Parts: sequence; structure tokens; C-alpha cells
Amino acid sequence: MAAGTRARTDGIRNPWIRQLPGQGAAGRVRLICLPYAGGGAGVYRDWLNAGRDMGVEVLAVRPPGREQRFGEPAFDDARSLAACLAVVLEPYLDGPYALYGHSVGSVVGLALAHELARSPRSRQPLGLFVGAGVAPEVLRPQPEWSGSDAELTEWLRRTGGTPGSVLARPGLVARVLPALRADLAMAAGYRKRPGERLTVPIRGFAGAADPMATAAAMAGWGAETTARFQLSQVPGGHFFLAESGRQVLARIAEQLHAAA
Repeated sequence: MAAGTRARTDGIRNPWIRQLPGQGAAGRVRLICLPYAGGGAGVYRDWLNAGRDMGVEVLAVRPPGREQRFGEPAFDDARSLAACLAVVLEPYLDGPYALYGHSVGSVVGLALAHELARSPRSRQPLGLFVGAGVAPEVLRPQPEWSGSDAELTEWLRRTGGTPGSVLARPGLVARVLPALRADLAMAAGYRKRPGERLTVPIRGFAGAADPMATAAAMAGWGAETTARFQLSQVPGGHFFLAESGRQVLARIAEQLHAAA
């Protein structure tokens, strides 16, 4: 933990964060990106370069239990992960920034925004952006999530977010499933505290062909803030980052530059 928080000043690589070298230029707003269930910082690799071209410094979060952190236990509670992230990210919050979470990452982003709002030392985000994320109040466990490894693997196959090359390797799938289960449990178990609402705007992006996080299922995000809520549809399914990622990032960048 301590090494991670010192990473930007003493040269220690921060295992929690993936970013392009030489970032932090003046005038750039930061976008802290949280992955979908089972995903890591690599989910946002296309945004790293694209963000630089748009004047946005993308910081992709790599939680424990995936990628280079396979050996670490994954969090199964969003508020606990958010509390840890608030410490890890503190050195990166010295300028204007916003949060983006995709699918399960949207719930982590919400929990993190609340954690930062409670901290007197933290600058507040310009906004929370959520993609393909069912509103927290209607997100509940599904039978496939708590079933056998075979059922969960079949669910992965149906949702289409996992490459066939991964699903064809049982050993690799076995390494991915613990973090995936923890992430799904983390999102499904999140509950809003009485009277808890953000004071920063929330903007949602729903994939037009997404059967899980439809526009109707995302409408409830408006109840999570006292500020403005906006919802847009973009081409693609639940994992629309592959198809519409640059379009979404461009819309986010435009909004952030107007607010910064």
C-alpha cells in the first residue's frame, strides 16, 4: 500500500495503475478508469493513447486478483475496495479528474466517489461516468454467478466479453474465475446507505444492443446524485468499448474540458 502511494515520486512502479510514461502534462484532466468484472487495466489500453490525443490523461486501475496481480486475493466488497483506492489514488488527485467505470466497475466508481466525498483532503471529481452498468438498486445476484465453474464459464461465453482464446484454455479460465466471482459479488452486494447521494454529475452510456444493461436498467443512476444525470446510447453490446470506446471517450473528454 505505502509503496503504491509513493509511486509517482520515488520511482516505485505502482501495481494498481497503468498509465503512459511521461504523463501529467499541465492542462490535462485525469480520467480514472475502473474495469468490468474479471478485467484489469488492459481493458483500457486503447484509451491510453487516444486519451492523450484528446487532452485527457487516462489512468487504468488494476485491482488485485488479475493480470500481474493474480496471486493477490480479489476484493468482494465495493466499499472496502473504494477505501483502499482512495489511499492509492491520492497522489493522482492533485488536479481535475473524473471517474469512469464499466459494468461492475460503475459500482466501484460510485463507491469510490462517495469515499472521496467523505475525505476532507480529497479534491472532488468533476463527474462520474458509467458504461453498461445496471443501476445499483436493481443489480442483484444471478444464478450463473454463484453456480459451478462450468455454469460461470458458460455465462462468460454467452456475454461475449471474454476472448475465445481464453475460454479454450481451462487452466487460464480457472485463474480468472476467482476474481470474476468476487467482482460480481461485490456489485450485487452493494447497497445504498440512507440519504446517500453524490453531488457531482453522473453520465451513463448504454450499449444499444446490450441485453443486460439496457437504457431502462441504467435510468436508476439518476437517483444516485443531486446533480445532473445524462444517459446516452452508443453502438454495441455490453462490452461496447471495442466498438464505441473512442466515441465514448471523446464525449467524456468534451464534457471534462468544459467543466475543468
